[in-house]
Amino acid sequence: MTSTDHDQVLLETAAAWLRRIQAGELGPEGQRTFRAWLATDPRHTAAMDLVTRAWTASGAIDDKGALRPDLTRARGLRLADGQTRPHRSWRPVAWMPPVGGLAAVLVLALVWLWNGAVSEADYVTAAHDHAQVTLSDGTVMRLGGSTHLHVRIDPLGRRVDLAQGEAEFQVTHEALRPFHVMAGALEVRDLGTRFTVSSHGGQVRAVLLEGAAEIRDCDSGRVLASLAPGQQVDQDGRGPLRLGKANIDQVKARQDGRMLFDDVPLAQVVPEVAARTGIVLHLDDPALGAIRVSGSYRADDVAGFLAALARLHPITWRQDANGDYRIARRR
Repeated sequence: MTSTDHDQVLLETAAAWLRRIQAGELGPEGQRTFRAWLATDPRHTAAMDLVTRAWTASGAIDDKGALRPDLTRARGLRLADGQTRPHRSWRPVAWMPPVGGLAAVLVLALVWLWNGAVSEADYVTAAHDHAQVTLSDGTVMRLGGSTHLHVRIDPLGRRVDLAQGEAEFQVTHEALRPFHVMAGALEVRDLGTRFTVSSHGGQVRAVLLEGAAEIRDCDSGRVLASLAPGQQVDQDGRGPLRLGKANIDQVKARQDGRMLFDDVPLAQVVPEVAARTGIVLHLDDPALGAIRVSGSYRADDVAGFLAALARLHPITWRQDANGDYRIARRR
């Protein structure tokens, strides 16, 4: 096989990888295999760079992930080799395989650019804090209280791991760099989207506000649901996925630091308050859980919420030494 033939094989392989990435067909195992392929030979990184540039510039890859011969010839797509090296001599790098002068420089540059293009960060908010963050790709995140998430952005993709809390994402859509949010056993994949994701005690909810989004299984990458604006999905642990209509007013209230309840049993309000504020409510009598709660309340004023509740229902409340609130029946 000539060097040109070998170059073409590498470019075809890189094109196939890029098609799979763009189509969202790489699960966790596929991602590991792809990164291992990149690490095997620096020329693989160079090939990925070339086909990515070609695809972006002219759509030189067909639907099956193959390079279109007419465009590859026209654009002169091939990896540099020894015959393309400049007349000046380049000092070899000890850890580099013998790739050829210009190719070695190209690979070094690509590796340097790759590493420089990778950004990772953790974002944490306190119980009553709200924060807005603009990522390097232009995506805007609005973080609720008691939220912890990790963001990684590299040339091949953008990933958020939501450990706990809630965040809204106004995603800058990029076809070649999908945006994924991982929460619990679910993956929310952007298709040009504004959405929220929350994760509290193993309960995950995703609400689509604008655009489109896919819900996938984190492990297999299998598509579980496609959301339309105003829809939400819920999952407890690894239980069944529940698809339904979202309460958009409630979502907006949460974004504004408020708790909105519409005829909700107090038994369901208790864990909601704990998840939003970190403050624990105890019901001295479990029967109090049947009290219906309605209204909009500040998430940073639990005492005000309980005072309002006591004016409407026969209950009393007090704060114990641990900072928890105890709710009892009024005598």
